[in-house]
Amino acid sequence: MSTRFILTGSRARMLCGSAIFAVMLGAATAAQAQGAGANDAVEDSAAGSDSEIIVTGSSIRGIPPTGSGLISVSRDDAKLIGAASTPELLATVPQLNSFNTAPRTSNGGLGSFAPGLRGLPPAATLPLMNGHRLISGSTQQTNPDYPFLPELAIERVEIVADGASAIYGSDAVAGVVNFITRKRVSGFEANVRYGFADDYHAFNAGAIFGHAWDSGSFVAAYQYSENSNITGADRRYRSLDFRAAGGIDTRSTVCPDANVNLFTGTIYAAPSLTPGINTCDPRGPVDLVPQNRTHSLFVSARQELSSAVTVWADLLYSDRKDIVQAALPGQTFVLLTAANPFFRPPPGTGTTYEYVDFRPDNLVGDDHFDQSYRVRTGNATAGLDVKLAGDFKASVYGTFNWSRNDTFQPGINTTALATAAAGTTAATALDPFRTGTSSAVVAAILDNPTDFTNHQRTRIGAVKVDGPLADLPGGAIKVALGAEYRRETYDQRGSSGGVGFPEDLKRSVQSLYGELFVPIVGEGNASPMMRSLTLSLSGRYDHYSDFGSTTNPKVGLTWEPVEGLNFRGSYGRSFRAPGLRDLGSTVGSYYAAAALVDAFGARDPSRGATQVNTILLYGGNQALKPEKARTFSFGVDLRPRLAPDFSASATFYDIKYDDVIGTPSGLGAILFSDPTFASRVIRNPTAGQLTDAITDTVPFFYTFAAIPTIGNILDLRQGNFGIRKTNGIDFDLRYRHTAGFGTLFGGIAGNYILKYRNQLSPTSAVSNSLEAGIPRTTLRTTLGIAAGPVTLANFVNHRSGVTAAYATPTGSSLYKAKGYTTVDLRLSLKLPDLPFAKGTEVALQINDLFDKTPPFFPGTDGIGGAYNAIGRYAAMSLRTSF
Repeated sequence: MSTRFILTGSRARMLCGSAIFAVMLGAATAAQAQGAGANDAVEDSAAGSDSEIIVTGSSIRGIPPTGSGLISVSRDDAKLIGAASTPELLATVPQLNSFNTAPRTSNGGLGSFAPGLRGLPPAATLPLMNGHRLISGSTQQTNPDYPFLPELAIERVEIVADGASAIYGSDAVAGVVNFITRKRVSGFEANVRYGFADDYHAFNAGAIFGHAWDSGSFVAAYQYSENSNITGADRRYRSLDFRAAGGIDTRSTVCPDANVNLFTGTIYAAPSLTPGINTCDPRGPVDLVPQNRTHSLFVSARQELSSAVTVWADLLYSDRKDIVQAALPGQTFVLLTAANPFFRPPPGTGTTYEYVDFRPDNLVGDDHFDQSYRVRTGNATAGLDVKLAGDFKASVYGTFNWSRNDTFQPGINTTALATAAAGTTAATALDPFRTGTSSAVVAAILDNPTDFTNHQRTRIGAVKVDGPLADLPGGAIKVALGAEYRRETYDQRGSSGGVGFPEDLKRSVQSLYGELFVPIVGEGNASPMMRSLTLSLSGRYDHYSDFGSTTNPKVGLTWEPVEGLNFRGSYGRSFRAPGLRDLGSTVGSYYAAAALVDAFGARDPSRGATQVNTILLYGGNQALKPEKARTFSFGVDLRPRLAPDFSASATFYDIKYDDVIGTPSGLGAILFSDPTFASRVIRNPTAGQLTDAITDTVPFFYTFAAIPTIGNILDLRQGNFGIRKTNGIDFDLRYRHTAGFGTLFGGIAGNYILKYRNQLSPTSAVSNSLEAGIPRTTLRTTLGIAAGPVTLANFVNHRSGVTAAYATPTGSSLYKAKGYTTVDLRLSLKLPDLPFAKGTEVALQINDLFDKTPPFFPGTDGIGGAYNAIGRYAAMSLRTSF
């Protein structure tokens, strides 16, 4: 199959899109003489009164999340920013981990797109669409992904950065991100954008059509997006040699030009095979931003069957494909003898054998592997809303979510390579120095792909009733009660390294929840310094078929002493259920001979220089428990009457996150010394213990019948080990003033982490995550002016410098990198209307205006913290309505 779908198949689309852009722009420009512009032809009207709207963070109509702050990105904000996709829009929110980074459709190329909040893991944040659960497209995780909605279909994004399991159940530990779609649209609207940067381009085109009538509405939106890739070699600020900064040289010695080792203390560098060492950049060919193309379709319909009954349905389908340039696996200690016709002894050594380290560019015919990931997801929800007596309302809905992930990763067959290294003829032997390896041998060596297809499905049935329970002087007590049944399945077919991994996992979840809103003080009983006081009590019970039950309460309180000033606080408990693959994924067993335990990170300090043969187990663990969290927040909102153009909010939060699921792999000596992991290390196992450990596991690169005496068994499966404690402050200040010349607007929003502590286990040492690469401060400022048809907006994005450890010649040390600040600029112009095109707007945006070089760090790629690898990016866009 072609792995260059963007640079080949998309050329026609790029030319077509550019032609459409030029024709529409020319027509709109020609219309300038026809007078002043009018409002857009596409208009959203309210889907209902404010009392009918359910705000994120509450189950009760017309009630904001009592005690919790709400971060909102409106449709006007999205248009002002010029974001053309979900990843672009979320990259502008300082509280999200993806802030000020290159928009990506997946994290790590595994199909999942789910940035977390406030530095917490992605799985601790729950994405929603119109308040309903979504599904994962990942090969590794089953926590939901963010939706790839067409940009024109988004009405607003609401973020409650507070524990919300009492309302939504699992995964809402750090908070929820709710995408709310447009419900009523009249007419047709389209947009197109083309942008470019050094070694990069991106194209987006979308359209939305809607029709509304007295008793209902219909909306359909589609978007196509694509971008080219950026590799490490495309960005010259990357570095791997840090000796000048007191670090070490981390360049690889496993390179296209081989190195030969005779274990005499001298290394010989090809092609001359004279004393020396070849070095290279192993991540130069690797993607920083992968190629992508995405199709997304959204359809929504609503119809009143009577004055009391409304039926509705929402459907989202997305199809995205990533081609990821991945590093070729270096081959080390490949033994060649004089019997191999391609054997090349270093001159003057007279050796009859040699160990060769090389990167197999000569076998692959390129400096990288192209990995392919195609993810198709669907989210369909349909429901019935019924007005009951006493202003109560019943909602019944069903959801069917599905995803399919097709993953293909080329690989090296190390067995075939070793056989070829021992070959004695040109037809059967490996040539690690040049291109002498026969095509048949190359085919055998490259015949080791990982080829998987994963299907995930979620079925949900739910019912909820909410309405006023009783009247108090302060207002109406309101209540919501609901029940939900959810069925989740995960199946996998395919193989890796010739080993099949069929998986069929399933579970069911039964839930009951309730919420009570009490207006203790309101308009009817207000007094000085007590304009209003509201209380919210909520709780949820979830029973999982695979691990048991959990109950999570939350209490929220909001006090308004005077108009325009609110104090709020909340306390709650949240949880994240173990994913289906955390519990039930295939357990693989690996054999590490005593001489190779260091390569597996399995050296046992108690055994000194005499290491032992070891079996290592990886995979799911059915004994997992839910991750648990305690969340507390306190905040203030200010909207003073004397300064109506100004608003401000600040929220202090404190999160204690226990039983975090992880693997003890990679802990080194801690695995053998920390009492928490004592049961994970079995020394000198009996025959029964060995049988119990490897029964029902899949062996990698060995057979059970051939293993020698085993000295250690290391159980590195998932477990509830970690503890995270963090607190900090979210803040948001905004100003908007309208005068004769137009409207002046500005703001600053961000997150400041006061503390972030991490423990690998309850008994391990506490580490400071602020000294492990997490930035203390993230913020974004906005300043702009709208005057007539022209709007000019400036955005400044800032991440504080990160502190992290780096390797030195004598050990390690801490290094604090500088901060990372970029500037974005967007200029838009509304053009006069045409009879067939109204509300036309053209815009020029430049992200990272000054092409900021990321801060230096003497480790990894020489870059301190997350950054946007795209650099200066210029784009032209056109938006119009019919």
